[in-house]
Amino acid sequence: MIRRNDEIETRPIERCHEGEGTVDVRIVLQRGDSVMGVSFMHDDTLPPGVTIGEHLHDDSEEVYFVAEGSGVIVMDGEESPIEAGEVSLVSKDHTHGIRNTGDTPMRLIVVGIKQR
Repeated sequence: MIRRNDEIETRPIERCHEGEGTVDVRIVLQRGDSVMGVSFMHDDTLPPGVTIGEHLHDDSEEVYFVAEGSGVIVMDGEESPIEAGEVSLVSKDHTHGIRNTGDTPMRLIVVGIKQR
């Protein structure tokens, strides 16, 4: 499968996982595109000050790859700085969220993985 730029839906998500502000989400892959466990892939942009609220993954894993910008990631309640080129993986039964604390947009590549 190849999905071209003009085929990728972009939409704003207000208060993502009870976070603050609006995340611009490009839905690169979605449920049904993969038969091996990739639930979704997003290319998300968080303007300065925007957050994705800390949330539980009770039946999946999720990867945040920071493509641009910097911020603070929260994993199981613990905060840690994160910047472009770094990655986090939240495993099943753990929590995570992220805040753009920088002066420029933060761009995340987000991949959800769910055992089938």
